[in-house]
Amino acid sequence: MPLPPLYGHEALASRLAGTLKARKLPPALLLVGPSGIGKQRLGQWIAAGLLCETGPAAPCGTCHSCHLVNTLQHPDVHWFFPIARPKGDESKQVEEAEEMLVEVITARRADPLYGRPDGLHGLFLPMVRLLHRRAMMRPAMGRVKVFLVGEADRLVPQASSPEAANAMLKVLEEPPPDTHFILTTAEPSALLPTIRSRLVPLRVRRLGSADVARFLREVPAPPVPAAEAERRAEAAYGSIGDALEARAEADDVQSAARRLLEMARRGPAARFRYALGVKAYGARSDFSETLDAAAGILRDDLAQRLRGTGGADQAAVPAERLLEAIREIERAKGWARGNVNPQLIVAHLGRTLAEIGL
Repeated sequence: MPLPPLYGHEALASRLAGTLKARKLPPALLLVGPSGIGKQRLGQWIAAGLLCETGPAAPCGTCHSCHLVNTLQHPDVHWFFPIARPKGDESKQVEEAEEMLVEVITARRADPLYGRPDGLHGLFLPMVRLLHRRAMMRPAMGRVKVFLVGEADRLVPQASSPEAANAMLKVLEEPPPDTHFILTTAEPSALLPTIRSRLVPLRVRRLGSADVARFLREVPAPPVPAAEAERRAEAAYGSIGDALEARAEADDVQSAARRLLEMARRGPAARFRYALGVKAYGARSDFSETLDAAAGILRDDLAQRLRGTGGADQAAVPAERLLEAIREIERAKGWARGNVNPQLIVAHLGRTLAEIGL
């Protein structure tokens, strides 16, 4: 699956296109801006422009080189980002890091809408050694090779362990002539000053809410409905990444709510097993959100039932039963706000909903 188009950075892309065409792009850039606004996607766009068969210029998007960049297959575009720390024998950690990197990039080819890396992931020394190794090679098919280093502030995952950052500094001090480096960060102060001094900073601004909403309507599958996309775009404050995380969290809550309602349609043994699986006192806010979502699903079902637009399954549950089930869930929400054990709430709610005939 190709990378999604570049959203909301048209003015910056236009300026960069002129710089590319004039062959004045600095060999080492630092894209600085808030998290989740598309800095790494912009880096891929720059890489495509550098390697485009009609360029260097704004990437045409149709040539073979652009296709390879947009499908994460170009041999001269090397994408580095935080991964887990290699744990094997020190002599084999570079190969281990490369295997992990390839595995994640393969997953990103299948689904380019990736989330933020784990908080323990970083750009560790074996990764930078791999970068060194590739930087010494000649371009495989293009004019230049491009190294995109996402979340470069994680070159120093611990203040007491600056080896990776120092190794990165060495390659920036003496870069090969056929190489471009594009680093991205939301926290430039976390980079070593000596590294920052060798990079040309480029500020990447937050997106407008309209651009985030348009992305949500057009890119994810299934697309986000227009009203929901606008709501999430406003809450995300210019960050597509935050908007996508909000969607994932909402989808998880909806799935949990549907499992709760499905539990009520099963036998006593299944309901008992489900109740025992609910966390007794932890994550109360998650439990309350699940109850909220379950009530919302039943309200939607009730609205369809009253309009006569529900399917055969909806017609099997009379409106008065749906209304009674909603009332029981609202009562359970009140208990959840108190000090009642969620397992007891679910056990009671499951039995009550079953008696209603949900």
